[in-house]
Amino acid sequence: MSQENVEIVQRMYEAFNRGEADRARDILHPAAELHQPPSVADASAYYGRDDFVRGLVLWLSAWQEPRFELLGAQDIGESVLLHIRATGKGRTSGIETGTEFFHAWTLSHGKPHRCFVRDTEAEALKAAGLEP
Repeated sequence: MSQENVEIVQRMYEAFNRGEADRARDILHPAAELHQPPSVADASAYYGRDDFVRGLVLWLSAWQEPRFELLGAQDIGESVLLHIRATGKGRTSGIETGTEFFHAWTLSHGKPHRCFVRDTEAEALKAAGLEP
């Protein structure tokens, strides 16, 4: 089942990268949660699909043509750890920029439910309660 979870989460990111935001949103669990890292200006948590999307849009608002490049995916039981490179052009500067994060996902009923975004793999695993 865990490899299937990796594929579900990957399909969501692929839909986002194709510009299919509604499709990506629909893959999320209705009670989805986004937990931003403490290192970003908006270190809030967002609850529910609409709020999840609002948090994502807020974070991406400084970028044009944002994309999530998958650098690695790992199944962890019923959860998924992704190493992500977020890229885009600065909305003001037009300069291509990028940053790397780890996204630790828990799933519920076959849908991505909780996403913990952190700067390191260890921090992401700990935030999601998945540390060994």
